[in-house]
Amino acid sequence: MYVLIAFLTPILHALSCIVDAHFSNNIFKKVPSLVFYATISNIIIIPFLFLFGTPIIPPLEILAILFIISLIEVCYQIPYYHALRNIDTSIVVALFSLGKIAVPVLAYFIVNEKLSLTQYCGFGIILLSTFLLNFDIKKLKINIAFFLMLVVSLLLSLSSVLSKYSLQSVDFVTVLFWGSLLTTSISLSFLLLLQYRTDIISSFPQYKKKIKLFLSNEILNQAGTLTITIALAYLPVLVVESIESSQSIFTLLLGFVLYKIFGNSFKENLTRQEVIKKLISFTAIIIGICFVLE
Repeated sequence: MYVLIAFLTPILHALSCIVDAHFSNNIFKKVPSLVFYATISNIIIIPFLFLFGTPIIPPLEILAILFIISLIEVCYQIPYYHALRNIDTSIVVALFSLGKIAVPVLAYFIVNEKLSLTQYCGFGIILLSTFLLNFDIKKLKINIAFFLMLVVSLLLSLSSVLSKYSLQSVDFVTVLFWGSLLTTSISLSFLLLLQYRTDIISSFPQYKKKIKLFLSNEILNQAGTLTITIALAYLPVLVVESIESSQSIFTLLLGFVLYKIFGNSFKENLTRQEVIKKLISFTAIIIGICFVLE
């Protein structure tokens, strides 16, 4: 059952990433303003958390870890939104797998998790597939989005392991409650910087015009975060992270559906050659996931 719950995460986050690409490429000119409006909306999840339980005041050590997680949740979005401006959404999503190279190492030292040789081989297939997807053989060059998402994925991998560590001391309701509060507080600190504050204020009309889409996107993102937090409480970190690698496949499929409905409002190359290339790489990722889940 928890494996099925874990698979809800890539589906929900795939939809969220498609909307993120729309915001980054079509709505906001400067990334810091987009990060600000994207993160302050996450406070809407707090009332819904009380349906699952009552958050507590965690020990100081756990609170410090939750602050680091929240800081990561804000900071990773800057290179992430820049990557969405440089390459197709589904490929950006596939690049989230890059940071998973750090997961087994971090998981071993922080929560003492060990997996079989077959599972680590599957993990390697996932990494190799994402590399080949972004490597231009003719130019012997890797696009800049690769390096941007390497930073993003490493940060998020650290965040996942720290979340797993936190869940050993407090429940997921407490983790999400304090994470939401701290993330919003960090985002509000952008207003202290003049260069950010000026653009944030001038961008408010765009945010107001798209506020329903922002809130809907936040619900998708938070629902995905909820499912992965629940899954992390019962499954190994590497298993959950590998399941998340299927997000690129869902992004491509959902992007195709949305293209048919709304036209080319989302950044995704859907030519025959590109789709075949992506599907081969994404299929390899699925095979890697199967090995990890073995």
